[in-house]
Amino acid sequence: MAGLREKQKAQRRALIEKAAADLFVEKGFADTTIEEIAERALVSAPTVYNYYGTKGDLLLALVARGEEGIEEAQDDFSKQTGTHTPSELVAKVIHSNVNDTLSALSRELWGHVVAFVATASDPAVAPRYIETIASGLGTAIESVLRKYQDDGKLRAGTDMHELAFLLTRMERIHFLNYVYLKDMTVEDLHNAIAADVAMIVGPYEI
Repeated sequence: MAGLREKQKAQRRALIEKAAADLFVEKGFADTTIEEIAERALVSAPTVYNYYGTKGDLLLALVARGEEGIEEAQDDFSKQTGTHTPSELVAKVIHSNVNDTLSALSRELWGHVVAFVATASDPAVAPRYIETIASGLGTAIESVLRKYQDDGKLRAGTDMHELAFLLTRMERIHFLNYVYLKDMTVEDLHNAIAADVAMIVGPYEI
């Protein structure tokens, strides 16, 4: 029975998150109510509040959904160090995360996410958002970099933790450009990231 209840909860969460994502794009985050989300998801408004707490928490849950893939793929990336240069594999890790992120949330919805985080009155929102989008990617990049360093392919003594999180910050800048610059394509985004990865990681390669 416990397994069935968990499955039903997961199904309700999926329906709520799909309804929320659609409505946030259609009406805008600010103009969408929990009641409207509940109605479209065919659940009660108290169910939405019980699962997510607030509309902002629901939006951040959508963001977190887009970060799940990078955590699951981390071990697989570390096994590919023998067939790619450090710059190539780091770019591949970031590209995978970008693709997962855009599969979970559309470009339009990301605009609402950024606006919400920038204007939220709760000072805890921005740190939660940054932790959500940066920790999984940063950890995956750091794991790959450390493997290369252990194999003698990246300069010894380099702080791979700091290098990894520098790369995540770079990725965020390009991703924000993609959200705001409507003429920028996904290919443009990937190319810009790959170029900067080569510029940042290349000098440390042996």
